[in-house]
Amino acid sequence: MLLKNISEEEFSNFYDEYEQKCFWQSTSMAHFESSHGWNVHYLGLYDENVIRAATILISKKVMGKYALFEALRGFLIDYDDLDLVDAFLTELKIYLHDHNCLYMKTDPYCEYQPHDKEGNALEGHKRDDLINLFEKHGFIHQGFRNGSDNNYEPRWMSILSLEGKDEDGILKNCDSKTRQNIVNTQKTGLKIDRLNKSELNRLHDMVSTTGERRHFMNPNLSYYTDFMTSFHENMQAYCVYLDTRDYYERYKKNYEELLKEKDHIYKLIEETDSKKNRSKLKNCENKITATLKRIDEAKKLRDEYGDKIDLAAAMYVINDREIVYLFSGSNDNFKHFKAAYALQWHMIKYGIEHHIKRYNFYGISGIFSPDDEEYGVYLFKKGFDADVIELIGNFEYIDRKKTFTVYEELRKIKHLVRK
Repeated sequence: MLLKNISEEEFSNFYDEYEQKCFWQSTSMAHFESSHGWNVHYLGLYDENVIRAATILISKKVMGKYALFEALRGFLIDYDDLDLVDAFLTELKIYLHDHNCLYMKTDPYCEYQPHDKEGNALEGHKRDDLINLFEKHGFIHQGFRNGSDNNYEPRWMSILSLEGKDEDGILKNCDSKTRQNIVNTQKTGLKIDRLNKSELNRLHDMVSTTGERRHFMNPNLSYYTDFMTSFHENMQAYCVYLDTRDYYERYKKNYEELLKEKDHIYKLIEETDSKKNRSKLKNCENKITATLKRIDEAKKLRDEYGDKIDLAAAMYVINDREIVYLFSGSNDNFKHFKAAYALQWHMIKYGIEHHIKRYNFYGISGIFSPDDEEYGVYLFKKGFDADVIELIGNFEYIDRKKTFTVYEELRKIKHLVRK
């Protein structure tokens, strides 16, 4: 077998037919990375005249002529075929050395072991065989990292299968709280804008607000615009908002209907003053009280914020295998509207309508304890009946060890000087 450079078109054709594709290993991602200063290498592993595996490598010079290489989320390869992976890694190391690689990073999009929805490991095949094969080729496994780290993509994910499912079935399988929150966003009448490039500031502002609250970094606005330029229709951004005028009218109408219902119950009581009818009356009066609060809130919100209030926004990357929920943010002042549920449900329905196989809620910490600061994120995603997926982890390969040692010492000095 031989690993060699292929054209973007050849890679794209392989990608389109490859079942386990991910957006990180796409020409769109290559265009995005290229626009941010990375060099792009399209590679195919040939078995005679047939491409058996492929990858996009990105590279950037870090010291003299030597470069850092990365294969974002691994390779387009059948990780179950260890002989194929062995041949690929053998050829890959030759390519890296010939192209002045100093070191390389990769994080295969490959499940390590199965888990139940509570995060408990299940009996099944662990991919220690694959880790051992990488290590045999000199790749250093970075360990079974849990928690969040801005320097890495998540090792743990939360994924909802959409295959063979419809809206009713998915809604039924959600936990009761999630189901009720979805229904409530429909009653409240939350609306959703799909954002064009000139409107991405609404997404950026929401992610910034959440990042300040939860202590994570928000990319610059240009990151989102560049992403949309590279991915076109495969990157979609949405913003949930409250139309305060509609909100007022919706509950005003509800109030009028409840008054009619109350009059009807009074007539029933006049005919039969039963415990059942008195219970109906009390229930109706409670609904009237709650509705009046909503009407009063609508008036105040409109006076203070105008006709439109952005509540939450999110960015998604889409291919025919999965929708990935990549970035999101919300305004904590309006968290009682549960806008995030409206976004998730909107995109889950999109996935069903477009026959996409799974909805990837993306990162969770992998720490399934109420004491974990991100436990609420896990519970939110679990509420949709999503599965827990543990990936195999990150690897680093050092091609020139002596030069790399010098590079690391220089990095330490540079870091100290900056301090």
